[in-house]
Amino acid sequence: MAATAQTVSPNAVWPFLPPAAELLRAANRFRRLIACLPQHAVPQPDTAGLPAAAAARWHQAFSSVSLEAASLFRHLIDGCELWLFPPQAAAHLNDYFSDGLCWQDTPIPQQPAAAVKPWFRPPPPITPHRIAVIGAGIAGAACARVLAEHGIGVTVWEAGKAAHAASGNRQGLLYAKISPHPTEQTELLLGAYGHTRRALTRLLPDDDTWQPCGVLHLNHNAAETRRNAALGRQTHHRHLYYPVDGAAACRLAGIDGLSDGLFWPQGAWLHPPALIRALLDHPLITLSEHTPLQTAGYRNGLWHLSAPQNRLTASHIIFCTGADSPQIPLLQHLPWQLIRGQTNLAPADARSSALKTALSGASYISPAWQGVHCFGATFHPHNNDRRLHPADTAANLHDLSALYPDLAGRLKINDLARGHAAVRCDSPDHLPTVGPVGNAAAMRHTYARLADDKNLPLQTECPYLPGIWVSSGHGSRGLTTALWCAEALAADLLGLPNPLSPRLRAALHPNRHPVRAIVRR
Repeated sequence: MAATAQTVSPNAVWPFLPPAAELLRAANRFRRLIACLPQHAVPQPDTAGLPAAAAARWHQAFSSVSLEAASLFRHLIDGCELWLFPPQAAAHLNDYFSDGLCWQDTPIPQQPAAAVKPWFRPPPPITPHRIAVIGAGIAGAACARVLAEHGIGVTVWEAGKAAHAASGNRQGLLYAKISPHPTEQTELLLGAYGHTRRALTRLLPDDDTWQPCGVLHLNHNAAETRRNAALGRQTHHRHLYYPVDGAAACRLAGIDGLSDGLFWPQGAWLHPPALIRALLDHPLITLSEHTPLQTAGYRNGLWHLSAPQNRLTASHIIFCTGADSPQIPLLQHLPWQLIRGQTNLAPADARSSALKTALSGASYISPAWQGVHCFGATFHPHNNDRRLHPADTAANLHDLSALYPDLAGRLKINDLARGHAAVRCDSPDHLPTVGPVGNAAAMRHTYARLADDKNLPLQTECPYLPGIWVSSGHGSRGLTTALWCAEALAADLLGLPNPLSPRLRAALHPNRHPVRAIVRR
């Protein structure tokens, strides 16, 4: 059935992907266009009638679609969002949209929205006054950008320099190291990978600070061989990754001596500071560097923040503080884990310059950029030392010997004096912590009975800290996950549809930690 001019629903829905021309016509009457994929296959958009450049943009955007999660395109159609859902989500659109569905063809019968436990329900939206983001790494820059694109003024306070801490690596890799099983982390990483890959094309067009060179994840031990083989049998994601033997790996990489593995053709290396600068380049974003947060007090419905030479009043605070999160009083009840990592830089030569793809195994190495390779990284849990260590340099060189022995054999320790050491922040379950922050003391009282029965059907609304949100604990996966998580955070903060599935919203929610503590006494 077709929509009429009197339709007031903001959501037009198709049980398939219609031609681009039909979507463009509908964009004049709807805020969101929703297409449900009828099968597990990468969609091929019908771009007949579009100019060549526009058609190419559509095909490029659809080439990184995940079939495990929703895909959100906010910049493909001017003034309108396009949502794409995999087959398993087609009957569950009520989990995403509460403001009505206007079907443009035969409707798919819908299930009622999934029940949400009270400690995972977002707090009632507060009309934003100005939003303070604390931290100008990849998570903070992503949150600031998404909110600014929704028309919200954002002030970003950074204690040091933007993109200086864990986001300051010279070359990081964009791909998704996933399980072959449909876990929450697999769903998150595949959805986030495609979203970030599309963002790179939009934010850094024709820029030499990133390269869509592909990533080869090599079989470096028995466990990785089994995992990559299982992923290689999942043909519905063949557009995102596929298995290669040693000969094919060598052809793709342009070097000899590589093992079998899994190739991510749209994988990339990127210079994280360049992406962060691009994200922060928006007229509604104000960046203040060398502005460490000293105090935050809540009075008369607003937060009053102070730094040595700054003052700020905001309706919301979003903490994107990475390894500094354990030092934030409002976040200290959350179980952060700190992990030190170090990468090193090596000069490229005529032979190593032939490397065409990034290589990943027990460690990684990027193709040369400006005559230098970046490789590593070490992994030291419960270590917050940010200095470069010769022992870690030696460890990185040892791991490089297994990954790319030809280059490692020509390097000496004194060639590797430069590098980057940083402390990453993770959570015990290795998922980011993203969303509104509950009042832990009040939650212990409100939900104390969960200690006796974790399945007790409590419905008491969650006591949240007013206007306090967080996006942290991204670990070594922040380049992949931060932008996608920023979309989810902004959606809940502003009362908009959240692109994450209900199970993933619960899996990332900050309140999962205090509730687990209550259940486990």
